[in-house]
Amino acid sequence: MSTRYATLGLVQMLLIATAGWLRRLAWADIDFLDGPGEWSLVVRLSFYCLAGWLATVVLAIAFAVADKRNRSMIVLFLVVTLPSIELLTLLLFAW
Repeated sequence: MSTRYATLGLVQMLLIATAGWLRRLAWADIDFLDGPGEWSLVVRLSFYCLAGWLATVVLAIAFAVADKRNRSMIVLFLVVTLPSIELLTLLLFAW
């Protein structure tokens, strides 16, 4: 596997773990009785990490389209398998 794909996978893992950790920190700031209001900085940073993670998934799809020789490996690893593991990690960090 090329360093480009390994780096993208590590960035994805870092973003999803950071988003989960920030959501865990922000849970005390959320008041459901207060209604919708201004998001705290931690909640916004968590949202930006998740948006960045989704951008890396799109980038992985673009890599798969461009790299015809390793397309199935890239799609399986960066688009299907790794994000599933990362979402499970997010759920673990969120609790």
